[in-house]
Amino acid sequence: MTDSLRFIPLGGLSEIGMNCAALASGDTVFAIDCGVGFTDELGADMFHPDFAWLEEQRDRLRAIVVTHGHEDHIGALPYLLKRVRVPVYAPPYAAALIRDRLREHRLEDIDLRVGSAGSRFEIGPFTVERFAVHHSIADATGLILDTPVGTVVHTGDFKIESEPCAGQLFDRERLEEVARDGVRLLFSDSTGADVEGTSNLECTAEDALERWVARSPHRVVVATFSSNVFRLRAALRIARAHGRKVCLLGMSVRNHTEVATALKLVPPIDSLLVSAEVSATLPRHEVMIITGGTQGEPRASLTRLAREEHSYLHLSEGDTVIFSSRIIPGNELAVLDVINRFERRGLEVITRREHPEIHASGHGSREEQRSMLRLLRPEAFVPVHGTHRHHRRHAELAREEGVAQIELVENGKVLEVTRDSLELVGSVPVGRVYVERMEPLGKGVIEDRRAMASGGLVTISIAMKDGRLKSSPRVLARGVVGTDIRSRVEQKVANHIRDKLKGRSFTRHELAEEIAIEAARRFLIHHHRKRPLIAAAVVEAS
Repeated sequence: MTDSLRFIPLGGLSEIGMNCAALASGDTVFAIDCGVGFTDELGADMFHPDFAWLEEQRDRLRAIVVTHGHEDHIGALPYLLKRVRVPVYAPPYAAALIRDRLREHRLEDIDLRVGSAGSRFEIGPFTVERFAVHHSIADATGLILDTPVGTVVHTGDFKIESEPCAGQLFDRERLEEVARDGVRLLFSDSTGADVEGTSNLECTAEDALERWVARSPHRVVVATFSSNVFRLRAALRIARAHGRKVCLLGMSVRNHTEVATALKLVPPIDSLLVSAEVSATLPRHEVMIITGGTQGEPRASLTRLAREEHSYLHLSEGDTVIFSSRIIPGNELAVLDVINRFERRGLEVITRREHPEIHASGHGSREEQRSMLRLLRPEAFVPVHGTHRHHRRHAELAREEGVAQIELVENGKVLEVTRDSLELVGSVPVGRVYVERMEPLGKGVIEDRRAMASGGLVTISIAMKDGRLKSSPRVLARGVVGTDIRSRVEQKVANHIRDKLKGRSFTRHELAEEIAIEAARRFLIHHHRKRPLIAAAVVEAS
């Protein structure tokens, strides 16, 4: 047995989302989480880590261990499991969501092993134990790892609530036991490292939500993260208490409600729910709409409401939209566009910026991170999840708490851990794979879309007969020059290509196409300083 282990992050470090890392020792590798990031860049819906390195390790890869059910921790599982089949260990709520994802991708016979906080299992030389943490989803867990170099703790995403609501658990006593025996290394969630103090309590957000619903005279839209069962349960309770029917808007909200109800995290609510079509006919003060889409996603139900594009529901002046959520960095402009659209129509919009009590983050702020460090007293510390700034700020706390060994790690870097040292010893290939409608987009597609987005597109149609040019090429340019000169430029490019091709005989269409593309490229660079994507095709003339 080797006396070292290696930590290899493939995503989620120095970025928000797409969490996936591997631990390796001897002939065993296992992944911790397997998540996606969301984007509308280049027409994609999401992206996941490049799994090339894990595929190379297929003979050593033994399992995927999931800490909790957020998409940035489970969303990429189908894409990895299509390439390598290994057992997946997950807590109950995450397991229910994973089953849905696997059905969507028509993946069968996946070995999904479900275990709650306190469960233990072995993966090669590792023993893995789950412990419960507070987070904005049910059944969130961290991991206690018995490894060849000692005890390693991975917090997963966490916060520490001083007044947890029903169903929120935190295994403080178990962590105190682990600390007494000694913790060699702590991996800890850094997402809240820029926020001073402690995070808002979930029960505080619930009380604030009820106050706003009580004072709202007409329809109320509660926009929240679909996966936050505690917030969802609170909104349903509040609706019932204030005599409102509930319309669950959007597939994600409906799916999470079904899972939460099946796991008895939410009481039966059939009598409370109405369809969008029915809710449009009810008096405005009797309706609550619960929706996701809090990040301004273009196809989300909330965005469609803001743009007045929903088939049945149309909000009116005096209605209230409550954003019981935060803006994930990078989504600011999209969210502000949604807010502005509502406010222009006379709706009252309640956000965390003006009313911070309306949302409680699932990530601990600095004092909670400090508490975790004091609770576990690790010999070594590596911040995970979040940007480089989050990691650096979290490392500052660890230094203040007297942690002797601290290392900041980037995606793709290999950290070797022994009983005495931490050392960066190399790197592995990493990257992003973009996905559109559940299908990965190849590198060539992404490169073409980037070229079109930055420089536009030129298409060239070349009519040939018996290997010779039959007529002047037809050129179409889109997104390259202004419409006032586009026709003239197209004609000049066509003439330039014609001059390069006329009088020549071609035995291969590909050669004529290459010459045409190069001629167009040189002309546009020389005369217009443009570098569009250029495509050419030969058609046989009759």
